[in-house]
Amino acid sequence: MIEVKVKNIGIDSITGSPVLMLVDINNEDDIYPIWIGLPEAEGIIINQAGIKTPRPLTYELVKNIIQTLGATVKRAAVIDYKNGAYIAELVLEKDGEEIKIDSRPSDAINLALRFNAPVYLDENVVQKINLKDLQKAIKKDESEKEVLPEETAQEENVEQLNEENISTVEELERETTDEVDKELEEFRKLLDKIKPEDFANPDLGKNKN
Repeated sequence: MIEVKVKNIGIDSITGSPVLMLVDINNEDDIYPIWIGLPEAEGIIINQAGIKTPRPLTYELVKNIIQTLGATVKRAAVIDYKNGAYIAELVLEKDGEEIKIDSRPSDAINLALRFNAPVYLDENVVQKINLKDLQKAIKKDESEKEVLPEETAQEENVEQLNEENISTVEELERETTDEVDKELEEFRKLLDKIKPEDFANPDLGKNKN
């Protein structure tokens, strides 16, 4: 189990699903991608951008409920992969006692972020991509394309969730104006060749109820 943090979010243009990119806090070259839903992606972006809404949205409401009940979020963790879905655990703490709640990774991470709680994942569950290895692979691929000029590069599969393509949250595009960084551009090229299921350990979930 390693501690990770949110690096960025992109959109897979083939599946239409947002891709949450988590990185090892001790080695940001190691990226752990997880495909999530759009509302959950918006929740992460709203929190990371520091956007204040007039009324509590879903995750702010859940945060308020947890605090009103005298509890707090201690941590969130991605712990398993079953039936094509990642399994996470949200750990609350109340009166010195830990309460573990089954959760989707996107929901657990959204709430952990709102409580400034750490996020962990089992590196045997979510397959990592090493950025340096990715850079080498991209350079090799580009070199091969220069040798074969008749081949054209595929369109990028991931678009940064920025002001140009987020319209589901009012005025969100004005609040998230950061440029796409070099690492995300390289990650986009990788996503041209992969599918979401490529990141799950195929041996996990076998012989389990």
